[in-house]
Amino acid sequence: MRIVLKIGGSLVFPDKIDVELVKNVSKQIVSLSSNHEFLVVVGGGTIAREYIRALKDIGKDDTFLDFVGMEVAKLNASLFMGALGKKAPVEVSNDFKHALSTLYLGKIPVLGGTHPGHTTDAVSSMLAEFVGADLFLRFTNVDGVYDKDPRKFSDAKKLGKISHETLLEIVEGTKAEAGVNAVIDPLAAKILKRSKIKTIVCGKEELKNIKAIIEGKHKGTEIF
Repeated sequence: MRIVLKIGGSLVFPDKIDVELVKNVSKQIVSLSSNHEFLVVVGGGTIAREYIRALKDIGKDDTFLDFVGMEVAKLNASLFMGALGKKAPVEVSNDFKHALSTLYLGKIPVLGGTHPGHTTDAVSSMLAEFVGADLFLRFTNVDGVYDKDPRKFSDAKKLGKISHETLLEIVEGTKAEAGVNAVIDPLAAKILKRSKIKTIVCGKEELKNIKAIIEGKHKGTEIF
């Protein structure tokens, strides 16, 4: 199975780098790579939003902010590159063709941001479409997809299984701007819908057992 694994940057760098998470996830991926092909995309997260917020106050435009966010995401991605051992690529991929070539060499590609104007959700969704992924796994600081933002509404309900159309309806009101923080952004949802890629959204705790998620044993949201 070919799997695109998207890890939110806030999981990797909540207030400091979570080295144990990076090591544990990398170890799992290397072990599972004997039966599956993995491509890993890492977001910029909290630290990227801090840079973006500061530069916005300084007066920089959104395209400039996008480039800064991309660089922070690449730094986060490099943590996994450093932890993948013999399966590590020689560099973080800046585009999809490089990532696919890296995969064909028997290595595990890692990516951060690649396109200004696109979140790493969009990047990972486009990558999944480009490489013909069988599964898209999205790990975020929210443990699944809810009918409304659980951080704002106490009566928000987590959805176990939904269609790509439903996902798009839920997220379509998200603002398209640098540093946006959502369970998944609208562009990513559109790409996943058109390519009909099976998607699973899970929280940080479930990163401890990626094999179980691949086998369908998870507490997150499955999108089909």
